[in-house]
This record gives sequence, structure tokens and C-alpha cells, in this order.
Amino acid sequence: MNRKIKQRAKGIIDTIKGMYERIKSNSVTASDWKLFAERYKSTYGRTFEEDLRDAPDEGEEQVQLDAISDEARQMIEGAFQAFDEQISNGTRGELPNDSSQIVLEAANALRSAASTIAALQREPENDAPEIIQGSVSVNTQTMAKVLGHSAHTPTHLFGIEHKFFATNKWWNEIAVTGKAKEDLTKPEKDEFLSEFNEFSGEFKQRVIQLSANNQISLLNFGKMIKGESYIDYSTIDSKLGEYTIRRFDMIIAYLRQFRSVAGIFPLVSNVQNKMEAPTAIFDELSQSFLGGYHYKGGVSFDAEVYKVDDVMMKFLFEDPKDLEKSYLGYMNREGSNPMKWNMFEWCIVHFGTILFNEQQRRRVIGCWVPRQGDFPQPAMRASDGALRAIERVEEELKVLPFKDLKIYTESTILDYMRTFWDKVNMILPNMEGMRLFANEKHRQWYIDAYDEKYGKNTDYRGPENSLRYTSPEQIIWVPNMGNNDYKMWITPVGNVENYENRPNEMYAFYFEQNLENLLMASWWKEGSGVLAPGAKFSSVTDLEKSGRIYQRLFTNYPVTTLEDGATTVDGSENTVFETGSNTAETKITDIVNASPERVYKIICGNTTNATKIDKTGNFASIKEAWTPNAVGDYIKVYCELKEEETLVGSKTIKRVVPSGKFLELERKVTA
Repeated sequence: MNRKIKQRAKGIIDTIKGMYERIKSNSVTASDWKLFAERYKSTYGRTFEEDLRDAPDEGEEQVQLDAISDEARQMIEGAFQAFDEQISNGTRGELPNDSSQIVLEAANALRSAASTIAALQREPENDAPEIIQGSVSVNTQTMAKVLGHSAHTPTHLFGIEHKFFATNKWWNEIAVTGKAKEDLTKPEKDEFLSEFNEFSGEFKQRVIQLSANNQISLLNFGKMIKGESYIDYSTIDSKLGEYTIRRFDMIIAYLRQFRSVAGIFPLVSNVQNKMEAPTAIFDELSQSFLGGYHYKGGVSFDAEVYKVDDVMMKFLFEDPKDLEKSYLGYMNREGSNPMKWNMFEWCIVHFGTILFNEQQRRRVIGCWVPRQGDFPQPAMRASDGALRAIERVEEELKVLPFKDLKIYTESTILDYMRTFWDKVNMILPNMEGMRLFANEKHRQWYIDAYDEKYGKNTDYRGPENSLRYTSPEQIIWVPNMGNNDYKMWITPVGNVENYENRPNEMYAFYFEQNLENLLMASWWKEGSGVLAPGAKFSSVTDLEKSGRIYQRLFTNYPVTTLEDGATTVDGSENTVFETGSNTAETKITDIVNASPERVYKIICGNTTNATKIDKTGNFASIKEAWTPNAVGDYIKVYCELKEEETLVGSKTIKRVVPSGKFLELERKVTA
């Protein structure tokens, strides 16, 4: 028997639970051989007997093996032919109830071959066994192909026999030669677009499959490059083949290795815009005993709105040659990378990495604003993040911030956090399950303040009783906040969420030819919200009277208070400002150092000569003059953008920059 066929047969037997033991005990059933035949054909696209018939002679050194194997080959081939002929008249499911003589003969012939198969199993093998599609174990040869370190064959990249890796395609030829193709014909460009979109579609389906099976979390890039996998590939039945599927999974795992905020803000999928999630808040129920119909308790129902916005990526290669150059640049720089990507894979990995990092920031500090014109917009303006979600439930009168907890400093952060924690502890029966969320950029402030107050390496544990020293059990440090973000909140882990429609749809890239240009694009939805913030009240007065007992989210009030007569706001200090009392009429005329990524909120903190904003100058584009009538009235503004041309070297490029003026997002003015 040909060595390759022998390896394949052994590999298939290994995937059928208990078959090897039944072979040794001569108790193999017809169902075993039926399963063997089906798996062999689905794995290799050929029947076992076809492989036996077409297998080449391996020379004199195989004479003894062939002499042993001939009988087995003849019996197995004949048995499978008879078996296939019988079951072709029915289905490939259960055996017919009236097992005919031909099925019995097939089973007997297969049982007769069992001893020979067992002998093959016991024979030592000099070469590493061939790993087949569906196998769970991974040997060196398989890992070399999965990682892209195996030698290219004359026909396929990395030796992976699938059209996505065919070396007669110009984009795969680049990976082999390391040289760009001099000229691209229109058919070659069209072929690239067609095959990439097919590749992207298959990748998307793999993501959907893993998500449906709750397996995406099992993809660990660090373990997978070592040959360790928690995914069972024994059930794979795909025209793509084992290696393509495994490399799809490696792409997903690669993108998953970057730091994500999903552990802090759980990601909820299948969210359509304006979906509602009902919440219920129960009153106290228990009471002392009294017979009869004496009821107690009530429940109020509310609904949190799941809001998602449309986000997109559109990148224009002015010429497909630009894509070639970018890929060649990757090949020249990434010599030590554990994974070697072909061009299709590199597109998803390269652009996916950029989008992932942008998305992680947006999921924290993002705030949706309307588009301005048809020029590029800041990534942080595409959808709402966690900070905006928390702000929204405050504005909806579901959460009452602690107004005395304004911004903290490097020296006050320790006592500030302890005071915040103790305030909430006085409201709730206990703090079980509650966590304090704070800006990771200020973590070192907390450590330094703690060391200064209590000393380093001290055995004193008093202050740690209520809020442990940087303990992950009670303090969660939130990444991706700006240095001028002072927001803190206390809530159970998972109460603040991020939303998406379809899992990982951001990576479903699409290529399109536009005249001489090459467009790469993807579209997806995302947003953020709070699952259970608290009961909604009709007025601030009622909310204050509630004593916060219905809240599951507690927040500080990190505003920068403007000085008497202040006419400008410094955007580098904060994003939320509160006006104070003024000795004379005061109007804000500008926000200096404003970031085009952020929205700025100005709140009326005092009605004595309340600070106003006129519809003029830098604020000429707001809807109308802002004149607050009560404490708590506010206006939100963001930078107006403009597109300008800049000379960089000998090339003129377009850049989007702030115009110096501001647009209005929303306002509140008490009637």
C-alpha cells in the first residue's frame, strides 16, 4: 500500500472514537466502515478505493509492505464498492432495516481486513504522519503550513492546495518572489477584486459560525502559534480545507490578542438601532406575619434603549500598485513575525488592526455627532462610547451624580475615591458586586498618593478594609480615557455595555474598482448603553428626594468650575465645565485647545449673572444664543471642521482640521 494512503487511512481511523480498539478486538461494525468511507471522502474529496487504484508504485523498498497490504487493499476496495453500491439505493443515514446479503458480505469482508489494518497501525513510521482535515492534533508539518513557514510548491503558496493560495495569481506571486508585478491588466485587477470579495465572504461566514457556536473566545493567538488549540476541527466539513480554516482562525485570534475593553464593557451582539431592553425595579417585599390578604411590594417597569450608529471604513488606493507596495513593505519589515500572511490575509490583519485600535478608544470616549460635508470625519465622532452612555442616563434623570465630587488632583485622588466609595456604601445595604471604575491614566496618581499617605511596604491594613490598594476586586482602571477625563462611577461589572449588530462585521472588507482607483470598504454598527442605571424620575427634585436608593449606577460630577467673569474655556483641562456666579454680565466667546475628537459641555452652575453664549463669532453656527434659566441647563458643542491643502515635500495633500468655530450638538434650557 502506498505510504500516503496508509497515513490517510490511519488518520481517519484515529478520528473515529474507539475504532482502533475494535480493530484490535476484531469487532469492527459495518457502521464503523461506513463512517470511515464517508470521512475519507469528505476529507480528501476521493473515495478510499479511488486512492488505492491511483496510488503510484513506491519501488523495491515497499515490496514487503505492499505484499502485506495487497490482500487488505483488495478486500477493502471490494467491500467498499459493494457497500457503496448498496447504500446508494437509499440514504447515507441509517443502514436499511432489511440488511441484504451484499451488506453482510461487505461487513464480513471488512472484518476480515481488520487484522491487516491492525498490523499497519502497529508498524513504526519514520516520517511524521500526515495531519488531515478534521484532526485535532497538530504536528510540525501542519503548523508550518498554518503559520506560513512551509516551502512554497510550484503551484501553491506555503503548499496549501486551495485557489486562495494559488501561485499563478499575481497577488500570491508577490509573496513568492518578493517583487511587485510591473503591469496589471484589467482582467487581472477584476480577478483580484472578485477573489478577495469571495475570500472576505468566506472569512465572514467563519466568524459567524464560530460566534454561533460560542467559540470565538477559544481563539488564543499565543497558544495557537505554539500548536495548542481549543477548537475541535474534527467536525469541519468545508470546501476551504483544513489549512484555510485554521488560517482564518489565526486571523481572528491575531486581532483578539490586542487589548480590548470588552472585559470591562461587555459586547452585546445582534442589536438593531432603537431596540428596547425592559428593566424592572422592585420595592421592598418582606414584612412581619399577619394572616389574610395583606400584600406588600410593587414593581416599576422601564426600558433602556439600545442605540447603535452606522460606522464605515472606506480607504482609497489611487492605484492597485499602492496596495502592492504596502504589502511588500510588510514583507520586508515582518521577517520575524510568527505568521506569514498572503495579501488577502494581510489586508484583513493590517486594516483590521488599525480599525480595532480606533474602535477600542471609541467604545470608551466616543460621542456621535452629525457629519459635516463629504470629507473625512474623526473616528471618535462615529458612535457613542461608555462615557456618553453614562452621561445620557444622568441627563434622562435616572442617575443623580454626587455634585460635591468634582474634579480631583494628583494629591487628592486617594481621599476622593475613598469618599466616593463610602457615600455609595451608605446608600446600599452592602457593596457586594460593586466596583469603582476610574481613568487608568490616573492609576499612578492613586499609587503615589497611597504610598505618600501610608508609606511603602507597610503592614498597616486599616484603609484597605473598604477600598483595597489598587485591588482588581474593587477598582477597575479603564483604558483609553483622555488625561483630562475625570469621570468615575460605581456599578456592578457589566452594567455598562457596548453594542454591535453582527459579530466582527467590521472585518468583512470589500474591494471595488472605481475607474483607476481601488476602494476598500467595510460597514458596521456600534454603540454603548447602560443595562440597569436606575428608575427614571420626572424632575430633578424628585430624583434628589429618592436618595438614590433605586440606582444601580453611581457617578461623580467631574466638572471644571469657571472663574468669575471667564470668557474662554480651556479644552485641554476638561470636557465638562460649570459656570459660577459672576459679578457682571459674562459671555463665553471661545474654547481654546479644543480637540476635534471630543464634545464639550458647558453647564449652568449659578444663575447670578449667568454665563451666556451669543450666536456670533466662533459660535455663529449654533442654533441660537444660549441663555440658561436654571442651574443644570447646558449646551454641548464640538469643533467645526474644514478641509485644507498642505504641501508635503513635492506633493499636495488634503487635511481635515478645526476651523476655530463650533457647532451645536444639543442643549437644555429650562422654560
